[in-house]
Amino acid sequence: MEMDLSSYQISKFSGWSRTSISDALRDLEISKDSRKGPLPKYGEKIEGEKRVTHQGEQKIIKQMLSLRNKGLSFAAIATQLNKKKIPTKRGGNWNKSTVKDIVNRNLNEEV
Repeated sequence: MEMDLSSYQISKFSGWSRTSISDALRDLEISKDSRKGPLPKYGEKIEGEKRVTHQGEQKIIKQMLSLRNKGLSFAAIATQLNKKKIPTKRGGNWNKSTVKDIVNRNLNEEV
């Protein structure tokens, strides 16, 4: 079984610190075969060697834009996403700056 989890995601599941996980992987000589480049933007995923639309994340982006149009702050949107347990691209919690970046990027792409 192959899973491509970050040390952050492993630490959330295992309760170990990211440093401990990195040390264990290094001791066991486990490393990524090659760097794939930066993580795709929220709303995209990698299929093969191409970036394609991630339909599930696109729905969340539409929710963000709708909430913003209703006058909610970026912090309030982040709080709602966290309450609904909607993970970020890396599996963590939302914060206002991440929401702001995604909303602004998508507003700019619509123009």
